[in-house]
Amino acid sequence: MAELKPETIKLVSPNGTRFRWSYYVTPDEYKGVRKWKGDIIIPVGTQMRTEKGETVEATQFMVEQLEQLLERWKAALKEAYPDRKFTLTKSQKTGEPSFPWSFEEDGLVIRVSKKASGVNPNTGQPYNNTPVAFYTNELKLMGDEERQKLEKIDPETTGQMSFLAKGYDAGGNGVGIKCIPLSICFRNIVPFTGGGASDFATTEPASYEEETKLTSTAADF
Repeated sequence: MAELKPETIKLVSPNGTRFRWSYYVTPDEYKGVRKWKGDIIIPVGTQMRTEKGETVEATQFMVEQLEQLLERWKAALKEAYPDRKFTLTKSQKTGEPSFPWSFEEDGLVIRVSKKASGVNPNTGQPYNNTPVAFYTNELKLMGDEERQKLEKIDPETTGQMSFLAKGYDAGGNGVGIKCIPLSICFRNIVPFTGGGASDFATTEPASYEEETKLTSTAADF
């Protein structure tokens, strides 16, 4: 039986999104794995327009899209592999099911990550992924010099992020949804004044990371 390909959806966070623990210029390295990663924070009450032109509360809309994707992925797995038993990926710290989204005091937090490079488990060939693209408020693609100025992003900087959400099946490590950053449109850049991007241990089993050939354009915003 051919490997089941997970459904993928593209989501764009609303204007006013903030950025935390950001590694989008220089990848973070953890246990030998280099990733572009970080958290985006969407304040509760933020309004956004959907592709259908509807105005909705952004945090509720985002969570609904992610939860519905997870339910469709679970149903697809059960249909494709009726004899297998599936469990959701669990947090190494709490032992509870782990999702790349959660609500905190500041709002909805979505954790995104994408390997900078690796080896394709199916072909054994090395690959390099496309870096997260940066756009200005005028929707112009930033060059290397402009990107380097955003090596550290002040938490008061706001903008939007385009990212993919897709299912994964890590076998004994569980199944779930992962969020893969594509691009950031910076709407209001606040100069970085201090503090550091604290490293945070991933709860993601490396076995479900794979090569992603993705493209983004200013049309996302």
